[in-house]
Amino acid sequence: MPMERAGCNSGVDQSDSQMSAAPAPERAVEVKALRKAFRSRAGKGHQSVVAVDNVDFTVRKGELVVLLGPSGCGKTTLLRSIAGLEKPDSGEVAIGGRTVFSLTAGIYVPPEDRRIGMMFQSYALWPHMTVYQNVAYPLVSVKGVTREAVRAKVQDVLAGLGVAGLDHRYPGELSGGQQQRVALARALVGSPSLLLFDEPLSNVDAKVRRRLRAQLRELKQQTNFAGVYVTHDQEEAMELADTLAVMEHGKIRQVASSEEVYNRPASVYVADFVGEINLWAAAIESVDERAAVVSTQFARLTIGGVANSVRPGTKGWLVIRPERVNVVPVGSVVSYAVAYRSRGKVLDSIYFGARCEIRVDIGGTEVMAWLSDDDPGRTYPAQGDEVDVLLAEESFQWLCE
Repeated sequence: MPMERAGCNSGVDQSDSQMSAAPAPERAVEVKALRKAFRSRAGKGHQSVVAVDNVDFTVRKGELVVLLGPSGCGKTTLLRSIAGLEKPDSGEVAIGGRTVFSLTAGIYVPPEDRRIGMMFQSYALWPHMTVYQNVAYPLVSVKGVTREAVRAKVQDVLAGLGVAGLDHRYPGELSGGQQQRVALARALVGSPSLLLFDEPLSNVDAKVRRRLRAQLRELKQQTNFAGVYVTHDQEEAMELADTLAVMEHGKIRQVASSEEVYNRPASVYVADFVGEINLWAAAIESVDERAAVVSTQFARLTIGGVANSVRPGTKGWLVIRPERVNVVPVGSVVSYAVAYRSRGKVLDSIYFGARCEIRVDIGGTEVMAWLSDDDPGRTYPAQGDEVDVLLAEESFQWLCE
């Protein structure tokens, strides 16, 4: 599917569609103007490091919002502020329409009274308790719940996550994948109004992680829980998210579906962080209602979809995903319109099974292409080969600096 192009929108930190689309009763979480800073003793005196910087966002009932970003971007601090494990410096947090934190109103509801379930990166299972005792713990203090009801609920959750029969074991007797599922069972057993996930799959191998993601998707379909999920893994984020929130330096840079974030990134940062991208510095030479002429270090290109508000001389970036770059033998005839065609030399060619990743040098500019393995008889170019690089007009996107 072609990428849609946009004008200059790199200054947008939040998504308007996430801010005011749903009435308050349908909101599982509402965060307003949240700020959290930590004091650092590095250097002279005390300095503040802003981890969450005036953030607004909403989680609707039945929605799983994934906070995606690199280490240190503030996503875990934001999650812990929702949970009550961190006390913000300002702003408000409401869960299920109930305010659980407000500095101005003097409200701070402790974590145990927020009716949330949480799954930690470190599992946080009590080593001296059995699986059953760990999972049952959120229920034992609930008034009016009988011992028989607790047992039935625990067994039901364990069976649903594929760890039935392990209830008499201790955490140290379980594999990493089993510990993860037990931790998830404990988060789910109390039927909380909100589930929070702090990189819960980061400590297991790739195959187990993929299987647990599938189980989490199935569970989401069955229970329709609302949740906030923190990860730095882009594949994990795009697989699980109903809504993706990309963070940088304590701010949310884009809130949208995974498809929209990938195909229509709001900024250069989002385009570069989510997936691989060809990113070339560029400037607008001319623009009209139909197209713009853009100059780069290796070519002048005519592209569509640039906003009329962009003026000649505007500097920015021309971006294109590697799967939308085609590489063909020199002089090959193609049946589709091409905005740019140039000869280059293959710097590297790596076969990954589903695709072959190729880097091509064109007059000192590196172009990355992903060629899908959809033809069993296809021969891929090798390092040192000369090839033609083809770029279709509809595959470009213009982003301002």
